[in-house]
Amino acid sequence: MLAIMTSIYDMMGQYTLPSVRDDSPFEHVEKFFQKMDRNKDGVVTIEEFIETCQKDENIMASMQLFENVI
Repeated sequence: MLAIMTSIYDMMGQYTLPSVRDDSPFEHVEKFFQKMDRNKDGVVTIEEFIETCQKDENIMASMQLFENVI
């Protein structure tokens, strides 16, 4: 996940406003996993992943953007 997030931040470029800090991808991934780890056992199961995605409006909106691309 960190590699994917780092790649996304790299594609955004260094000239984004506000500028992206070097540790931003890591912080983003940490927040993402904390949100998904529903039972706080340090593991995100497929069930937790699906449940979080279905209940989070921001995640659903982001995924709907991809429908227009494909």
